[in-house]
Order: sequence, then structure tokens, then C-alpha cells
Amino acid sequence: MGISIASTKTSTKKTLGLMAGEGSLPAILAQSAAARGYDVVALALSPEAAALVKPHCVKVFEIFPGQLGRNLKLAHGEGIREAVLIGKFPKLNLLRSVTKLDWTAVRELSSLTSWSDDAIQQTAGRVLEREGIKVLSQAEFLKHLFPEVGVLTRRMPTAAEYADIEYGLKMAKEIARLDIGQTVVVKDRIIVAIEGIEGTDEAIRRGVELSRKPIVAVKVAKPGHDPRFDTPAVGVTTLNAMKAPKPGGVLAITSDETMLVDRENSIRFANENEMSIVVV
Repeated sequence: MGISIASTKTSTKKTLGLMAGEGSLPAILAQSAAARGYDVVALALSPEAAALVKPHCVKVFEIFPGQLGRNLKLAHGEGIREAVLIGKFPKLNLLRSVTKLDWTAVRELSSLTSWSDDAIQQTAGRVLEREGIKVLSQAEFLKHLFPEVGVLTRRMPTAAEYADIEYGLKMAKEIARLDIGQTVVVKDRIIVAIEGIEGTDEAIRRGVELSRKPIVAVKVAKPGHDPRFDTPAVGVTTLNAMKAPKPGGVLAITSDETMLVDRENSIRFANENEMSIVVV
């Protein structure tokens, strides 16, 4: 589409290109980058993403990721030499819109042996770097979202829940290594749900429905994951997905690898629903 929804501003600041997917993280990163002196130009994957990042950007363009050649021309036209890719990218949308891919996207994607998240993200990074656009780490702008090790909530996990956390960590790291997903749902040392293409929150909801009681959800990063892409994140929506007929449940995440979005409200929500948030 390539239509700007923000006014042009003349500036001598360094420009940061923001590939903005769904969720609240792109807006948080845009705000952080602007505070550090960047002029942020966003290429948003949806009208909703565009609206969220607009207050923190000098320009916002709505784009379709499959129009890779057009998007690269847009980035060059805006003088973008550094970029960050962040937010949820619904791969299903790309798969359903394969007929909308331009020649540049077809050429790059046809060289892939799989359409895994890692493969697509690495290809995007490789193309941008080849075009002279350096892809920066998400954590460079979001270090404040990584919580310290410990229990962040009033309620401590029980001994049985700690056992589920330990078991879930081992299983989550294995499915992450296989590039299946990054989240598992555990109850009494039984895996009741594994994250697939539907995403973390839907996997957790499925686990709660199957368990019919509070569960332990464990989310990890992929072993050796590229910090420029797909840094795991949880927040209020993740905790809301954990709500069961009875209060309780545990959300376990890994320190220095997983971001806790909107920490204050997340902890408040967990406390109100007698949940535990554990950073291991």
C-alpha cells in the first residue's frame, strides 16, 4: 500500500525503520527509540499496528510484507539505514495471500527449504543487510522489559507447581529447538498443550480447556535465537488466557530471554487472580 498516515517532518536526527507487527511491543519500542533521539519511520503490517505506533513516529506507512521490492524502495526513499523488526507477524496471513507476493518476495522465499519462523526472519534480515540496512536487536531498545530472577507476585508456586515448571522448561526448550513453538502447558507433569502456529495465548487457552483447572505455562526462547528477531514476550493477554474456573496458575519465563510487557498491570492482574509469575 505504501500510504503515509503521518505528516512529513524535516530533521537531522538518525532515522530508525520500524517494521511493526501486531501487539503493543512496536509502540513501546518506537517510544524508547524516539526518547533516544531517533526519528522513527514505521512500516506497519496492519491498520491497528499503524494506529498504535503513530504517536511515536515521524511517519507511518501501511504495507503488505509480501510486497518486498516495493517495501525496500520505500525504506530507501526514507533514508533508512537501521531497522528493527518487532511484533507478532501472523504467518497464516502470508500463507493465505501467497498470490499477492511480488517478484522480489517470490525469489527470496523460493530459496527456502522451509517456511519456519526462523527461516523467514533470517531471510528478511539477510535481504535488509544486503540492501545496506542494518537490523538492530530488539533488546537494544527494550532492556527495561526483561525482569529479574524470582517470583514477581504475592503467591508463591506450590511444590507441585515447581515440579511442573522444571518439567515444562525441559519440554519447552526441546520444542523450541525443533522450531515448533516456545510455550508448553503443564499439569501434574503432563504436557496438555504445545504452542504451534496459533501462538502462545491460544495454546494456553487450549491447555486450560483441557485441564479444566489452573495450569503451569512455560515460555522460553529458542536455543541460540537471533536477538534481532522474535524475542519472546508475555503480558496481561497471556495471563488472561490462563484464567481457569478456579483462581490460580503459574506463568514461568526465562530471565534475559523473555520480556514482560506492562509489568505493573501484569503483576496486578496476576495477584487479583491468585496467579504466580516466576522468572527462572
